Amino acid sequence: MKIETHGDGIYGVEFTRTADGNHVSSPQLIEFAAALDEVLAKPDLRAVIISGEGAHFCAGRVGAKGLTSAADVQADLNLILEVNNRLRSSPVPFIAAVEGKALGFGCGFSTQCDIAIAAEDAVFALPEMSHKLPPLIVLSYFTKFVPFKKAFELALTSRHFGAAEARDIGIVTEIVPPGSAMARAIAFARIIAGLDAESVTLLREFSRRVAGLGDDIEARNGVATMAIALAARAH
Repeated sequence: MKIETHGDGIYGVEFTRTADGNHVSSPQLIEFAAALDEVLAKPDLRAVIISGEGAHFCAGRVGAKGLTSAADVQADLNLILEVNNRLRSSPVPFIAAVEGKALGFGCGFSTQCDIAIAAEDAVFALPEMSHKLPPLIVLSYFTKFVPFKKAFELALTSRHFGAAEARDIGIVTEIVPPGSAMARAIAFARIIAGLDAESVTLLREFSRRVAGLGDDIEARNGVATMAIALAARAH
């Protein structure tokens, strides 16, 4: 993970595993949470931009291998919640700058961001079912952005979909030419930085609360359900 500074209280956290499409492992989720903690502690913070180094935003998560107890599986999955909770409790908006692939965790995290800028050739998917894993954690909040029938279809089929469809169903805010998502994200962040900070925080908190994004109860239920199922499958 790399922390970037763009001035005007705008900070970025970048996925940096370019060799494998910026997949994130369990140790990297811990690094991601730590990087977010560092950025969220900045006294001048006005916006956070999440991006991926190289061609892709984030091609998914690689879970820990060889876990056989529900408690161990749950601890591994809870790393996702720890990262999500940083975004949920942030006083400032998160902006996703999506180039290339945003799959699995990458799709889910960009969906949660307050603003998502995507290159017109970006690709999204929830591929978990193709790996015999129901994406319960993602669905716990995905359906708050995407109509239920569409969210269920995307989770069930694991199909890839483009930036235009992602915008139409509520995942993406704006589509830009390939290679320009980061520049547009910074420009959008500067608009935020020019607004009254307290008003932005109040707007974000209220908007997310009325949208049903104020807690992670459903996500924790999803983790518990997946932990039991995956541990049983390991025996």
